Amino acid sequence: MIDGVLQIDKPKAESSASHIRKLSKIDPNLKIGHCGTLDPMATGLLIVCLNQMTRFASYLSSSEKTYQALIFFGQKTNTGDSEGEIIESKRFSFLDIPHEEIEKKIKKFEGKSNQRPPAFSALKYKGKSLYEYARKGIKIDKDEREIFISSIKLLSITKNELTIEVSCSSGTYIRSLAEDIGELFDCPAYLKDLRRTRSGNFDVKDAIKLPESYLPTKKIITPNDALNCFNEIQCAPDIVDKLRNGQFVESNFKYDSSTILRLRDSKRGFIGLVEYNEGLLKPKRFLENFLSLS
Repeated sequence: MIDGVLQIDKPKAESSASHIRKLSKIDPNLKIGHCGTLDPMATGLLIVCLNQMTRFASYLSSSEKTYQALIFFGQKTNTGDSEGEIIESKRFSFLDIPHEEIEKKIKKFEGKSNQRPPAFSALKYKGKSLYEYARKGIKIDKDEREIFISSIKLLSITKNELTIEVSCSSGTYIRSLAEDIGELFDCPAYLKDLRRTRSGNFDVKDAIKLPESYLPTKKIITPNDALNCFNEIQCAPDIVDKLRNGQFVESNFKYDSSTILRLRDSKRGFIGLVEYNEGLLKPKRFLENFLSLS
């Protein structure tokens, strides 16, 4: 069994789930999951978890993401992106707006804010995705969620398009951000193109195109290396056994409360993740078997 992570460069016009499902055709026994869904119109970095690594997918999904987004000004669509129907139009041009003013305005979105998820999204309501309701003309209002944008950079400007780079918290909808930026300029706008370039410690420059006929084993990142965003601790066998059995263990380590750590055994083999809290190590998620995987 091969456990670990593949960094895939997802193509346009294909859902994240259908794209990685090709791996099942290569190996029907492969357990597969992915971290952070990309819309079909989006391209870029998709983190694919294999076998036991699927147990740790949520810890990778929560990492900060970076996107390059192309926003079109002058039209609004019912989906917020280029795949929807145009529902509003307005003449608009950036030609008479100073570059510095444009950059200053988009920088207003940096920091914490509340964002309402778009109607056409995969978020669930009563067991169904919001887009299933939206396609039937049923409007479901989801509560706003707090997001954090650490950086917005202006990359290029044309007459009615902006290309920006956005680094943001997990769960941020760039489609909604594109519409909100349009409102700043008193103009309808939609997300024309999107590419994810980074997720946590993973970068699209290291991603591969998914092969059609074989599993690229040499490109699989081990569980320990895939989770290297967390500090590691090495523990004696008796401590490892207690943690594996669900016990809390007193610790002299000094970390902030609720710090997640990689647990490695006396031979530096990867065991799983633990949480440090007020002088105690608490088990969080371990490999299913008792074999250490580096």
